[in-house]
Amino acid sequence: MAYDGMMLSRVVEQLQNQLTRGRINKIYQISQYELLFHIRSQRENYKLLISIHPVYARIQLTQLTYPTPATPNALTMLLRKHLEGAYIEKISQVQLDRIVDIELIGMNELKDTVKYHIYLEIMGKHSNAILTHDNNKIIDCLKRVSPSMSTRILQPGATYQKPPLIDKYNPYTSGWIETDNLTKTYQGFSPELSKEVLYRLHQGEDFQEIMNLCKHSQTLYIHKYQDKEYFHIIPLTHLQCDYTTYPLFEGLDQHYDLIDEKDRIKQQTSDLAKFIQNEYQRNINKLNKLQQTLFESQNSDDLRIKGDLLFANLHLISKGQKEVIVENYYDGTMMTIELDERYDGKTNANKYYAKYQKAKKALSHLQEQINITENEIRYFDTLITLMDNASYYDALEMKEELENLGYLKKKKSKQVHRPKKLHVETYITKDQIPIYVGKNNLQNDYLTFKMASKNDMWFHVKDMPGSHVVVHSQNLDEYTIRLASQMAAYFSKGKHSSSVPVNYTLVKTLKKPQGGKPGQVILSHYSTIYIDPDESLFNDIQKTNS
Repeated sequence: MAYDGMMLSRVVEQLQNQLTRGRINKIYQISQYELLFHIRSQRENYKLLISIHPVYARIQLTQLTYPTPATPNALTMLLRKHLEGAYIEKISQVQLDRIVDIELIGMNELKDTVKYHIYLEIMGKHSNAILTHDNNKIIDCLKRVSPSMSTRILQPGATYQKPPLIDKYNPYTSGWIETDNLTKTYQGFSPELSKEVLYRLHQGEDFQEIMNLCKHSQTLYIHKYQDKEYFHIIPLTHLQCDYTTYPLFEGLDQHYDLIDEKDRIKQQTSDLAKFIQNEYQRNINKLNKLQQTLFESQNSDDLRIKGDLLFANLHLISKGQKEVIVENYYDGTMMTIELDERYDGKTNANKYYAKYQKAKKALSHLQEQINITENEIRYFDTLITLMDNASYYDALEMKEELENLGYLKKKKSKQVHRPKKLHVETYITKDQIPIYVGKNNLQNDYLTFKMASKNDMWFHVKDMPGSHVVVHSQNLDEYTIRLASQMAAYFSKGKHSSSVPVNYTLVKTLKKPQGGKPGQVILSHYSTIYIDPDESLFNDIQKTNS
C-alpha cells in the first residue's frame, strides 16, 4: 500500500477538476474515523470520503454505499450547521506532502458570506481532519488533541498551524539527485515508490520520464504479491508480478472496500459484539461453577449408605449419642457416622435419607442447568462466529434477533435505513449455479426453511458454528460440492483450520427443532466431506446484489 504524497497529488488534481464550485448537500460521520460528503457539482452527484484511519487514511471520491447513522452526532450537526449549502472554492495540496486544504464558501446565521477550510492531514496514527475559519481559528476536529497530549493543540478555539514540513526536493522540478534514499530526499515519496524508481533507474529508465508518468497518471495499478496487495499510480515493476488497472478512484474503492468495511463494522457494532462476548464468557463462568457444584454434590450416595447402616445398627444407637462406629458392609471397612444427639437411631437414619433425596433433586436440577448453560454457550459462540463475517445490516438483524429472544431490550428510535427484507448473500459459480450464504441466524433460518427449494443441497460445518450454505441446483458434480463445502468452511469457526468436516444433504431432509432458536436444524441422511478453507475460492465465484 502506498497512499503517499505523489499519489495524493493525482487525487487532489482530479478532485479539483470535478468538485470545484460543487455544493455540499449532506454530511455524515459514518465511523469514528470517516466523514462522507454528498456534493452536487457540474450537474453530477458525488460522494467525497475523508478518512483519518491510522492505517487507511485518505481522501477520495467513492461509488460505494455506506450505512449512515440513524441520528447525527454532535460533530455531524456542527459540520452541517457550517458547511451544508457551502460550495467548494479550491482543493489544494501542501507542497507534495500528505496535507490537503479544502477551501469552502458558505453563509453564517446572519447570511454573511464566510470562508472555511477543511485541513486533512494524512499522517498515520496522527491523521486528522480540522475545520477552521479563514483566520485559522479551529471550529472542531475529527480527533481533538489537547495540551496534555501534544504541544500542537488541535481543539475548538485554538489556532490551526500546519505540521512542520521537512525540507525536501520537489521531484517534478529538481531533477535527479544522486541518492539511495529517495524517501528522505524527495517530497511525496513512500518507501514503495522509492524502491520502484531506483529499480527502474537500474533498468536504464530516465528519472524525468518516470516523474512524467507519475505526473500524468489517472490510473491505479493494484498488485497482489505474496498474499498482500500493493498499489500505486505507476506499475510497481520491482515486484515482478501481475497487476490490474483501474481508474484512480475506482481502484481505491476496489482496494479499500473490504478492508474498510470490516473496520467500520467493528466500530459501528462494537457494543453488540461486546454484549455477545460478555454473554458467552458469563455462561462459561457459570458452567464452571455449576460443574464444580455438581462434582461436590456427587457424594450423595454416601448419605444413603449412612442411612442404610444406621437402620442396620439401631441396637447400637440411643438418644444422646453424638456418633456411632459401625461396619460398612459395602466395602468391609469401619465407618464413623455423626448423629444428632436429640434423636434416636431411626430418626437419624431418616434424616440421612432426607438429605440424600434432597441431594438427588439438586443433582437433577444442576444437570438441567448445565444443559441449558451449554446450549447458551453454543448459541453465543455461533453469534461470535457470525459477527466475524457480518456486514452492518447483518449485525442489525442479529441485534433484532437478540431483542426478539429477550436478551436485549428493544429501544424506540428513529427508523434506521436498512433493507426491509432479509438479504441473503448470493454468489454465482462459473457454471452459472447460484449459491446462497446466510450471514446471521435470521438469514440462516429464512434461507433454509423458506427460501430454499426442497431439492436444493444444504451445507454446514460439522459440530461448530457457521453459515448455512445452499446450492440451488440438483445432481451436483464434485467441483460444485467442494466449492460449496469450502464456502461453508470459510464462513465458519473453522475458517483458519485445515481438514474441516462439512455436512451436506438435501434441504427436504432438514427439520427445525421445536422451540429451537433461529438457525438451528436437525439433520438426518447426510454426507460429510473434509475440506481446507481457501480464500482463493472467491476467484471462481461472482458475488451478486440480488
